[in-house]
Amino acid sequence: MSQATLRPALLRGSPRILAGVCSGVAAHLQVPVKWVRIGFAVSSLLAGAGIVLYAWLWIFLPSALDAQRDAARSTGTRRFTLAEEFGGRTEATESDPASAARQASLRQILIGLALLVVAALAVAQLLGTQIRWDIIWPVLVIVAGAVLAWTQLDEGGRAGLRRSTGALGAAGLARLLVGVGLVVAGLLLLLSGAVGLGALLSGLAVALAVIVGLVLVLLPWGLRFWRDYVSERANRVRAAERADIAAHLHDSVLQTLALIQKRAEDPARVVALARSQERELRSWLYDESERTDGEIGEAIRAAAAEIEELYLVSINVVVVGERVGAPGHDALLQATREAMANAAKHAGGTISVYVEASEAAVEVFVRDRGEGFDPEAVSADRHGVRESIIGRMARNGGRAAIKSNSGGTEVHLAMDTKNGEDDD
Repeated sequence: MSQATLRPALLRGSPRILAGVCSGVAAHLQVPVKWVRIGFAVSSLLAGAGIVLYAWLWIFLPSALDAQRDAARSTGTRRFTLAEEFGGRTEATESDPASAARQASLRQILIGLALLVVAALAVAQLLGTQIRWDIIWPVLVIVAGAVLAWTQLDEGGRAGLRRSTGALGAAGLARLLVGVGLVVAGLLLLLSGAVGLGALLSGLAVALAVIVGLVLVLLPWGLRFWRDYVSERANRVRAAERADIAAHLHDSVLQTLALIQKRAEDPARVVALARSQERELRSWLYDESERTDGEIGEAIRAAAAEIEELYLVSINVVVVGERVGAPGHDALLQATREAMANAAKHAGGTISVYVEASEAAVEVFVRDRGEGFDPEAVSADRHGVRESIIGRMARNGGRAAIKSNSGGTEVHLAMDTKNGEDDD
């Protein structure tokens, strides 16, 4: 027994000429898009039925991008959009550049054909044919206004109109207002040819009164529907967040706890696992990938994490200020790494690293709680302190100072920035 295949979701897709309705219908019905376009064109001759159907689908069918955004807000391990539930599965594909170029050319051809039709009507009038411009021009104005408004809404704000996710920008709002103005002007021109000005104003007053009455009657229902919608959406977002947290805890924290139970006899390894999990969880909770500490702060954090993994120690890094990498910062990073490695090898325990970055300089303090040592007593053949820290900083225009006693060791590194040197 063969398994039935689901049809693609009924979404506005690509390639498209105006709104992607024909492409979406063709993909859903699995027929060539040209036949769908021909069908809409032919049905438009039947009292404009094709135009009405196209506009209705344009308004109520989401685009592929809208469906992807809906899926991102949905809950569960398999996320379905409303369009998928009613129309099938979603296949969001990107159109290739060649296809986009063909669609742009096709749009230009259609615009040219429209201009040719207008020119043909003008020539026909010059030849004596009676043309009802009092009907044609208002209709053209209405169509142009509707296309302008809905094109803007489709590009950036139509999803906001349907889902109220945000407001239009200033340029988009201007285009929308121009489109609405054209539609209203076209309707007034169209009606002014059939009735007098007084009757037109009276009709507008009656229509306005009817609209106000409908708004007053439907407003409570609309507000209740809006509150239910906002509440349901908030519940979905919270449920999705809870599902993400549960999945992350299962994939990381619970597995780390299981490893800690197996390594309970190795305290150093337990501490390393706990520190590693702490860094990962902190990064996930507070999204430290988007921190603005600058390159030097992030680089020192990464180096500290490597030292922790290598020597099974705990390193606390605090970064104050913001400074993007500059000449000499590589040397500062390498010297800091060497200082942390020395503290991990000889002192162990918990190591504190304090980084302060400003426009004038970047300073790093590396402290441990070991037994201390005498820097002057270090033999000349030991390059870890003399060359990798003090010498490296001196060669790159920085400074290094070491203070050590029985309570621990502090390495102070400083690197002036270019701006700071220029100010001097």
